[in-house]
Amino acid sequence: MAESSHELLELLVLFGRKHEIALAIATGEDDANGVQVYDPLDGRIRSLDASGSAYGQLSWRDGAADLAVLRSKEEASSDDLAHELLAWRGLDAAFGPPIVLTEDASGVADGLEIVRHTAPRWSDDGSMIAVGLRPSDDEEAQDEDGASDAEDGEEGEEADGGQGTSPDGEEPDLPGVQIWHTKDVRVYPQQKVAESSDARRTFTAVWHIEDDRVVQLNENIMNGAQLLEGWRYAIEREDDPYPFGAMFGRPYSDIWRVHVATGERTRVAERERYFWTSPGGSRYLTFDGAHYSTGEIGATPGTGHILTESIPTVFADTAWDTPTDLLPPHGFGPGGWYEDDETVLLYDEHDVWRVSVTGAPPVRLTDGAESGVTYRVAFLPDDEVPGLEADEPLYLTMHDDQSEQRGYARLMPDGRVETLLLDDLWFTGLTKADSADVFAYRTQAFDRSPNLFVAGPDLAAAGQVSDTNPFMSEYAWGRAELFSFTTSQGRELQAGILLPANHAGGPVPTIVYTYEVLTPGIHGFQRPSERDYYNFTAWTQHGYAVLLPDIVYTWREPGPSALAAVEAAVAQAVELGYTDPDAVGLIGHSWGGYQATYLPTRTNIFAASVAGAPLTDFVSFMGQFHWGPGIPELSHWETGQGRMEVPYWEDPEAHHRSSPIHKVQDMETPLLMAHGNEDGVVDWDQATEFYNFARRAGKDMVLLVYEGEDHGFRQEANQKDYHRRILEWFGHYLKGEPAPAWITDGVSLEDHEDEKKRVATMGGDAVAGADETTTEEGGS
Repeated sequence: MAESSHELLELLVLFGRKHEIALAIATGEDDANGVQVYDPLDGRIRSLDASGSAYGQLSWRDGAADLAVLRSKEEASSDDLAHELLAWRGLDAAFGPPIVLTEDASGVADGLEIVRHTAPRWSDDGSMIAVGLRPSDDEEAQDEDGASDAEDGEEGEEADGGQGTSPDGEEPDLPGVQIWHTKDVRVYPQQKVAESSDARRTFTAVWHIEDDRVVQLNENIMNGAQLLEGWRYAIEREDDPYPFGAMFGRPYSDIWRVHVATGERTRVAERERYFWTSPGGSRYLTFDGAHYSTGEIGATPGTGHILTESIPTVFADTAWDTPTDLLPPHGFGPGGWYEDDETVLLYDEHDVWRVSVTGAPPVRLTDGAESGVTYRVAFLPDDEVPGLEADEPLYLTMHDDQSEQRGYARLMPDGRVETLLLDDLWFTGLTKADSADVFAYRTQAFDRSPNLFVAGPDLAAAGQVSDTNPFMSEYAWGRAELFSFTTSQGRELQAGILLPANHAGGPVPTIVYTYEVLTPGIHGFQRPSERDYYNFTAWTQHGYAVLLPDIVYTWREPGPSALAAVEAAVAQAVELGYTDPDAVGLIGHSWGGYQATYLPTRTNIFAASVAGAPLTDFVSFMGQFHWGPGIPELSHWETGQGRMEVPYWEDPEAHHRSSPIHKVQDMETPLLMAHGNEDGVVDWDQATEFYNFARRAGKDMVLLVYEGEDHGFRQEANQKDYHRRILEWFGHYLKGEPAPAWITDGVSLEDHEDEKKRVATMGGDAVAGADETTTEEGGS
């Protein structure tokens, strides 16, 4: 921001790849706006353009002194979306007036205009610029009104069927009605939520500067277009032919190749879910649930071939425990391509394979199948596109899912794999310096605050360059351990257990936190905070162990799957001497909240349970909405986390078996439930419905309703209140501490204010003083 002649200037700054800085200047008025270039080496400022228009979306060409910017066609104070594109070449030398692109250029369809929503992009060679086109406001209004130029007189009345205006010519009062149809692919609430972002969508078009012509790439403004490296071709993905899949969690697309020079369109693949292009833009890769196939982008459709059929391994994730009609590949896709686009890295369960798309024998690069370590490519933020370099080392992540050790390895050009780091820590953020063989990474553990380390290419003798939360050495801290257990169905799983500070052995009260597979996060550091109401560290500081069992699901059996895993994990924790069997609490939120409601209706091993924002009725919930994004629950229900695979009427017994509310009458565990009354993910009717059933069944339950809160609580007072009530709940039922009245008898309306004040003025956790002095990652 700068001030000149008492006018406030807004400076939009863009740094060039050399040293120039481009500035778009807005005065807040309809004059003295413009674009300037500043050279910091000699202090010179040059004005490129000045007018009363608005300027924005500056874009340098990578490695060159070529600049593009959008200029509004109307005055700056106008809210009109129409813009022109200005482009300059060679701004490091003498320059003349800009080259200008308007909607009058050849190739711009009638009714389309350049809009400010999409920043221009240069092709590498500077011969083309991509812009965004959108129907003009007038064109959209005509589409909505159903008439283009019949606005007056009898012709206009006939065109709108007499419905556009009232008999006296005034605009009619419109009803507050929404029209929902079962054929809507995007239902009304979803369209309403996306209304603003939809209004910013554009057709991708490429301006061929020398010919002064424009080629539009995508036919459907909702699809967008992907320009491939080199800008010879673009890709448009079209899901319109597969509405059922789009509506119910089984998405497919047809893939269209668009020739950037001519706009010619060719369908290169049909009904694909997994489709990738190579970074060089010459090849594509698909996955059919078992094998990868490949083809050339520019080749005749149908000339591709299956790539992995003869490789003796499995690339599909056969352990995927979510219902699907097409298994995903391990790693959800390729690990990267080499720069010639002829070699791709693919993942099986543990290893990385180098696979040639031109017929050379495939090579397994790592030995994870034998060691139990999973290797994946560790992309460095400074990796150069368009591909990996064959003569450079490739860094890999390592994860032993049995010991939960993690680290990094290095694949050398000669094929050797060197283990660089492997420890009981969480390693993240491997980064290389721009112009030196210097690397940085972070480590953390449950009892170790995140810190940054710097090392050479072999990551040895790393120097610690940060010291977050040095005060931790002054406090007793818990520790994390890992153990295995076997379910009643014979499934071998793992659980993590976080032991309380100064734990000297022997069973202790234990809080079981559930969700899905949790042991990969056992080495995550969690700073103590009352605002984090499910804070494992705070619980261990209060003398609890925290049990984190892995849960793997069988399709249509989410409830029984969770029950089998959690019961077995608790039994093993008791057997190992960690857990007092008479002092086991259960807690979870959302999907974990579902489990914290379901399990007490099927087992009596818990002394108390806490369920945050749970889904409780498997029949009614299937028909509800995620109100935040406005999407129906059905796809999430059948092929997502609900894992029910089919709708209720195809297997009602399965829905009843996994539904908490269908066994509420059998619940003997005291249940604390919390829900925001503006939850946009799990409708809070799920809480009130279960509460009413539990009340009628005479069960011991308390429902906390946090006013104005969504799925996660954001107000500090509410966060702390919930955190403290969790501790009071477990303190009473797991430790035998005296219970306040809200637990035993409830609170009348007239006593609510006093009860809120009581909790709000409680002393915070002994370790929660870090709240005001630490960052989100625990850094002081």
